[in-house]
Amino acid sequence: MKAETKRILLEADEKGHWEFPPNSAQGTSMEEIDAMLPDLERVLGVKLDVDRNVQDASFLTDVGYLDDRSYDREKGCGALCYLFSFRFSNFGRMFTLFGSCLDDGGGTFIKAMAARRYIEAEGFTFVDADELEEFYDGKNEPFDNKLTWWTRFFDYL
Repeated sequence: MKAETKRILLEADEKGHWEFPPNSAQGTSMEEIDAMLPDLERVLGVKLDVDRNVQDASFLTDVGYLDDRSYDREKGCGALCYLFSFRFSNFGRMFTLFGSCLDDGGGTFIKAMAARRYIEAEGFTFVDADELEEFYDGKNEPFDNKLTWWTRFFDYL
């Protein structure tokens, strides 16, 4: 993990608070996400899927594009398999990017990078998902000996 990434993560880490920071003003709100949606959809050229049902997690939401092969938009049901998604943490105004169609460096990747720059310009801090796979060694006692930084800030608990 890069030293700068570790600094960002430790700064956002809150002793005794796994799901939300003690001061909600430090986190991200759905109102902020909703305000960015039209611009993100314009940059990406697709109507984005927003997960508004996240519970028991250290992250607020996913904003991305679900794979049509596993999700039926008309019925609003199916598996949540993202072609790409921006995941927003409840802590430190952080976000990351993951998905199955980002590896090829093609058009979706290029648009996702433009959307990433837009989100950063809105005051959010990008954290590379690959760096989050290291074992958690922050301010809290891990509740699992395999706990990673991904789980700490970007996963269900």
